[in-house]
Order: sequence, then C-alpha cells, then structure tokens
Amino acid sequence: MTQIINKQFDGTRKAIFVINFTIASTTAETYEIVPSALNNSKGFATGATANSGDICTMLTINKVWWSVNNTAVVKPLKIDWKATTNKLALTCNYADSKDFSTIGGLLNSTIGDGGSTGGVEVKFTSVTNDDTASLVLELLKSY
Repeated sequence: MTQIINKQFDGTRKAIFVINFTIASTTAETYEIVPSALNNSKGFATGATANSGDICTMLTINKVWWSVNNTAVVKPLKIDWKATTNKLALTCNYADSKDFSTIGGLLNSTIGDGGSTGGVEVKFTSVTNDDTASLVLELLKSY
C-alpha cells in the first residue's frame, strides 16, 4: 500500500490536494479530507483576528482531474461526501477531468441529511497489486 497525499494549497476559500494511490497487499485505499482540519484563516480575510471562531464546515468540489490504471474497471476511484452514510459524489475511471466552477461547484448532497461531516472521502476500491490512481482535487470552502 502506498498513499501519497500532497496538500498543494490551503487558502481562505480554496484547497487543492494531489492524491496518489498504489495498491499493494490487495488492500483498498481511503483518504478523508476533514473541513475543520484545513487552514481556517477566513478571519484574516475579513479583518478579524485569528480567534474569530470561523472554521470551515463544508467542502464543495470545484474541479477534479484523475488518471486511474486499474485491472478491473468495476473497482474505480470514488469520491464520496462523508457522512454517517456516505453519498457518492463522483466515480472516476480511466483519465478525465471535470470542471464544476461555472455552476459554483458540485455541492455536498449530504448537508441537511443529518450525520454529515461536510467532508470528502476518496476511495480507490481496487484490490489488485500495482493498480494506481492519481487525483487532483480543487475544493471550495464554506464557513
């Protein structure tokens, strides 16, 4: 199992992650992006202090690029909205990209359902050794 996570940017309104998975030992890979664990510097942008109490509560998918090399196409890379019961946001196979910026991003469908964390979970469901997945995820933050 190899999981390389690189937080490229974590600003006031946006975060960008580069995520690479390589399957080994037939173990699927999962990574969760927790909104409250991100840089919460909204206060500085509005002239408030570091103790303004503003924390990121929800993430929206703005843009996504991926490349998936999996032996079984029925075991793709999945992006879920994190909640008590996760909901699928995107399924990613082969190589492609999506840009939701013209509609304000792909909104989290678990908000209001109860049990939502506002976060995103990335899962590479393949269990075949040496299968790989790479993902660049641009997220918008809500406070």
